[in-house]
Amino acid sequence: MYYKWRGFLLAFLFPIIVSANTDGPVKLGGRLFIDGGLFTKNSYSAHAKAEITDVRLTGKITLPDEWYTKIDVGFAGNKVSLKDAFVQKKWGNNNFRIGYMLGMCCIEQSASTNDYVFMTGANAAETFYLGRRVGVSYTFSQNKYYCSAGVFCGDGAEYDDKVLPGYNATLRGVFRPLNEAGKLLHLGVGGLFRRPDREKEQKDRLVTFSSNGVTGLSVPSVLDIEINNVKHTFQWNLEALYLSRRFFLQGEYLNMNVQRAQAACYRPWGAYIQGGFLIKGNFFNYDEWDALPLTPKESKSLLLSGRINVTNLNDGPVKGGMQQDITVGLNYYMNKFLILKLNGSVVWTKDMEEVKRSFGVLQARLQVRF
Repeated sequence: MYYKWRGFLLAFLFPIIVSANTDGPVKLGGRLFIDGGLFTKNSYSAHAKAEITDVRLTGKITLPDEWYTKIDVGFAGNKVSLKDAFVQKKWGNNNFRIGYMLGMCCIEQSASTNDYVFMTGANAAETFYLGRRVGVSYTFSQNKYYCSAGVFCGDGAEYDDKVLPGYNATLRGVFRPLNEAGKLLHLGVGGLFRRPDREKEQKDRLVTFSSNGVTGLSVPSVLDIEINNVKHTFQWNLEALYLSRRFFLQGEYLNMNVQRAQAACYRPWGAYIQGGFLIKGNFFNYDEWDALPLTPKESKSLLLSGRINVTNLNDGPVKGGMQQDITVGLNYYMNKFLILKLNGSVVWTKDMEEVKRSFGVLQARLQVRF
C-alpha cells in the first residue's frame, strides 16, 4: 500500500516540482504542524508530549475555463494517507466537484485545519466527523445565499472484497443577511444521511464515535463507543457565525440519530460556542464559495479567543460518556506562512462507567503553511 501511494504521489508531483518556481497554473503547497502538550496527572495521558501532528504535500493545477484539480497527501505518523483528490469546475455562481473530498455539512466539520482557531476543531464536531469519501457535489453561492449538496459512496477512499460499501449524502444551506466589507452574519443548517459500510462476514453495520478530547497529539481516546445493528444515521445541525473587523462569534448545535434494528434510536448530541478578539490586526477573512471562516488577512495579527464545548454520548441505556471543555487560545499570525498557537484547556469527563474526571492541558503549536 505504501509503495503504491508513493509511486502515485511522485508521478503526480514531478511536473509540479519542476515548475514550482514559476507563476504558472501548477503549484506545490503543504503544511507542517509541530505540537507540544503538557497534561495534568488526572488526564488520559499524564505526561508531556511533542509530535508532528500533521505534514502534507499538496498539488494544485488551475486549467482553462475554470477547471481546477487538487491532490493533498498526508504523511503524519509515518503513514501515507490521501486527504483530497478531486476535480472542480466553476461557472458563474455554480461549482461542481468529483473525487475524494469532504461533504459540506457544518462549519467545523468542513473547515480546513489550516484555518482552525484552536489546536483542534470543537470536540462535538470532531466526535461525529465522518471524514472524506468518494463522490460528487454541487455548490451554489452568491452574496446572501449558499447551498451545497453531495452524494458519496462508502466511508473511505478504497475497499477490498471483504467490505460492502454503504452510501451517504450531505446538504447544507446558509443565509447571509449581512455580508459587506468588515461585517458578516451567517446563519445555516445542514444534514448528513449515512448508511455505513459493512464487513461481508458480519451481519450488521457498525458506527463508532471517538475523539481525543482537545488535542491532536497521540493520546488515548477520551470518548469512544461502538454502536451495532445500525440501519442508518442522520446528523442535523444548526450553525451561526458573526464576523466584524476585530471580533468573531461562532456556534453550532449537532444532533445525531442512529437508527438501529431491534433497538431504540440512539440520539447523542453536541454543541459549542467560540469567539475571539483581534488584539492586533483588524480584518477577519471568509470564504464565500465554501461558506467558511478563514485566518485573519493581515500579517502580525494577534488573536485572543475562547471556546466552550459539550459532547454528550449518553442516551437512555446507552452510556457513551460526556465531555465538557473550556479552552482559551492566543494565536500570532506572523505572516501567511507561519502561525504560532498557545492553548490552555480544562476538560471534565464522565466515561462509560460513570467515572468523573477533570484535567488540564497546555499546548503550543508551530504551524507552517505554504
